[in-house]
Amino acid sequence: MILLKEFKDDLQTIIEAISTIINIDAAVFDIQSHLIASTESYLKHKGKAVHAPSIKEVLINGNVLVNKPGYMKSCIGCRFREHCPATIEILNSIRVEDDLIGVITLTSFTKEGHDRITKNTNIYIDILNVISELISNIVFQKHRKNQFQSLEKTLQEVLDLSADALLTIDNNGLITNINSSTLNMFSFCDFYTKSISQLLPESMINKILKGISFSNKRVKINNFYANISSIPIKNGNYFDGAVIRISEKKSSILSTKNTNNNEFNISLNSIKGNSKPIQELKKKIKKIANSSSTILITGETGTGKGLLAKAIHHVSNRSNGPFISVNCASIPESLFESELFGYEEGAFTGAKKGGKPGRFELASGGTLFLDEIGEMPLPMQAKLLAVLQENSVERIGGITSIPVDVKVIAATNKDIEKMIQKKEFRSDLYYRLNVIPVDLPPLRARKDDIEVLANEFLKQYNLKLNKNILKFSDKVISLFMSYNWPGNIRELENIVEYCVNIEETEVITLNSLPERFLKNTMENTQNIKAKIQNIELEAIIAALDKYGWDVKGKTEAAKELGIGLRTLYRRLKNYKK
Repeated sequence: MILLKEFKDDLQTIIEAISTIINIDAAVFDIQSHLIASTESYLKHKGKAVHAPSIKEVLINGNVLVNKPGYMKSCIGCRFREHCPATIEILNSIRVEDDLIGVITLTSFTKEGHDRITKNTNIYIDILNVISELISNIVFQKHRKNQFQSLEKTLQEVLDLSADALLTIDNNGLITNINSSTLNMFSFCDFYTKSISQLLPESMINKILKGISFSNKRVKINNFYANISSIPIKNGNYFDGAVIRISEKKSSILSTKNTNNNEFNISLNSIKGNSKPIQELKKKIKKIANSSSTILITGETGTGKGLLAKAIHHVSNRSNGPFISVNCASIPESLFESELFGYEEGAFTGAKKGGKPGRFELASGGTLFLDEIGEMPLPMQAKLLAVLQENSVERIGGITSIPVDVKVIAATNKDIEKMIQKKEFRSDLYYRLNVIPVDLPPLRARKDDIEVLANEFLKQYNLKLNKNILKFSDKVISLFMSYNWPGNIRELENIVEYCVNIEETEVITLNSLPERFLKNTMENTQNIKAKIQNIELEAIIAALDKYGWDVKGKTEAAKELGIGLRTLYRRLKNYKK
């Protein structure tokens, strides 16, 4: 049932606007004879108390003309009987579809108004009918919108009950709803501008958009494997969208629970590698995981800073809490504050009804990962510093502080100290974030791990691409070991994925490698060769300067360098070229 009191503000606006236009007072009542909205003059003359029989007469008859207020039959029992302040009234019922929801009146308290309405009664009756219809349409549309929002809220509450990531999409694949588990699993700054194609492979998207139902299809998303299920939403024979469930696999690169020591080790083992730098890193994680202090992870692009942040969270005493990831480089500057701290209803144009919690609130009890912190605008850095110091946030448009219990891990591939010198980063925020510094070594500094990582990626892409490739040839491994890997682990993974797509035998050979990689390795080898030649030349010149450039000196120099005299002459000749 529609209740007019729910639309009081809208009705008040309509009444005041209409009264100004036609210079007649007006009021609206619900079917229980309660005054809902009125002009100030109407309220002054008649007050809030309403004579119920007058309203009931209108509800029964549809419309009533009261040309002798205080002396009509419906006026019996009214406190204004025989001395009504009104000079004339026209009343009309308000209907939404077939339901009576209220009554509207045009009322004059002056002789001039009485005369004007009396001379043009039919015109004012028509005006009142139009106003009634207008109110009916507005109330109906608002009611439908409120129903939709209520349904949407209920849907959101149902979605949030699931521990799995749940999303709804429209018929174009755009994400329309998500639950809190989706935010925990992924790091998009705003899902409502994203397409499902940014999460799932094209072959699966085609099935979903064709309205094909499926369950527990295994795919790799970012750094983990997941089971995907899709249920189409149909309107008759037409595809209107789908509900998609994403369940994270226990065999994923990072375990999702860490409540005992065995699971603790599984999560640490997800950081692949046995090199000394990685062993030292794992030892450090064990020491710092349960600390509430902020952590700053530094390392080149592609070294796995996000994976390390997840590992720290999953082995910590906060592992049962949320892990919320924010990529500072992907958030427009104008949205930064609302994304991190949230906003209250009505804080700005377009603000959601009921407001929206920020990432700090969503991460409370768990971990907030601020990736690419070096991209955060300076004005936001000051606000972030305040939150870290106070352990509380204030939403945009809010007046109260909301306490948050969050472990903050930040990461960057930039030299923050140089940024501080250039006035591009606040020194006080840097010191606040860098309480526990963790440096992630580049792949070239942990070459013992290259073969381990390559074989791990080979297993993953064999599974994803339904291949059965057994190994890499010795020449490929040798090439991998000699390469500098400027793109680090991410570059290695991309190379392996390419090879698994191309190779048709059981062994990945040099012919499987992408041309750009072979070209880069050749240039890299040439650079190394040139460096070695320069070092050799410097050693020969130093020895000759020591023993002399004559035959005797060259003989002594060759002995010290451990090469033959002919070799020394040949290398001097080559260097001169």
